[in-house]
Amino acid sequence: MLNLESVAAVEAARFGERFVRPLYSGYGFATLPGTIERLLTGASVEALPPAAIPGGLERRETVILLFLDSLGWQFFATHVDRYPFLQRALDHGVVSRLTTMFPSTTAAHVTTIHTGLPPGQSGIFEWFFHEPTLGRVIAPLLFSYAGERERETLAAARVDPAALFPTATLYQRLAAAGVHATVFMHSAYANSSYSRVLCAGADTVAYHTLAEAVTLLSQRLEARRGPAYYLLYIDTIDALCHTYGPAAPHVAAEIDTVLTTLDRLLHPTLARLGRPVLLLFTADHGHIGVNPATSLMVNRIVPELAAVTPTGADGRPLAPGGSNRDLFLYLNPDRVEEIRATLSERLNGRAEVHRVADLADAGFFGPHLSPVFTARAGDLVVLPYAGEAVWWDDGRFKQRHLGMHGGLTPEEAHTELGALMYGEA
Repeated sequence: MLNLESVAAVEAARFGERFVRPLYSGYGFATLPGTIERLLTGASVEALPPAAIPGGLERRETVILLFLDSLGWQFFATHVDRYPFLQRALDHGVVSRLTTMFPSTTAAHVTTIHTGLPPGQSGIFEWFFHEPTLGRVIAPLLFSYAGERERETLAAARVDPAALFPTATLYQRLAAAGVHATVFMHSAYANSSYSRVLCAGADTVAYHTLAEAVTLLSQRLEARRGPAYYLLYIDTIDALCHTYGPAAPHVAAEIDTVLTTLDRLLHPTLARLGRPVLLLFTADHGHIGVNPATSLMVNRIVPELAAVTPTGADGRPLAPGGSNRDLFLYLNPDRVEEIRATLSERLNGRAEVHRVADLADAGFFGPHLSPVFTARAGDLVVLPYAGEAVWWDDGRFKQRHLGMHGGLTPEEAHTELGALMYGEA
């Protein structure tokens, strides 16, 4: 069934006329890790409302989460009638609408799903941000300096990933309660610095194709008894959305491949397993189309911006932070309000400019803020309207993507949780 309580909660979560207000209690992605922990251990932690899970929040022995990067509500709503894998959850389980967190990024949401910490506590909130201990803008998931194509350049510089990332994970808490956790992710990053720290306490299984991943998951399900949690992270829909744009036939073809593979390979395994398994699926965000040719470059729109942006250890301005859907700016403290007013005027009708501190005080990054987040988050954030892209032009960061996310439009910031029980009479 469609959880109408969730629909009403998400529709009411608004920020101004165009944007979504992220929820960090109730029907928000932020409560999903706590829900999983509560289901598997009985821990008294914040969770989704009981209506989101078939049978409520009672203890379960086996839980699977399919993390379908970018398959937000817009894609679920347009594909549910055509794919049994989605329709089955609607007909025999529960589908709830959720808001994402802010920013609506993989960096924020993957970190949360591994740790239970929202971005305001984890400090991992975007693809790029300033790391004060290094004096540079970095790409945390790549564990590299921003603007470098290679992965792990921070490791080559002997930076300790445990000094940058949260080190207390959901999997450690599950293990302490006797629950075995397994995380399946692509071989390109299964053994990265980020993954090693954030997946501590779980078995990490690398895969090359989705069919391989589902086969490996099926084998583990059939072999293991006792409390267990499985997370399968799938990134291919997101990759094609970025390359071709969310409306492209390439994206539709990949969604077809993913949902058909899950239906043909995973569903039969769960149906014949002979014991109760709770299957969940969700997405970290949706996607919105952008045009690189019309991207607005803030340091061209406001030429004095570079001069009032602090310089990093590499001699360049500390820019850009975030993405072209949520551009974070680092500024000299005495010029913040002046730049905010100037940018607001020159981006009028195409984007809004907010103080990061104002959004933080309003709970947009979560109910609590860590000193690490505060030091990394910057001073202003530019939130483009639908179809717009706002970025910083210094020659290193080319705007090639036709699809993006990170902002607060409904296309980006509405997602879902599907929940379906197998193996019950």
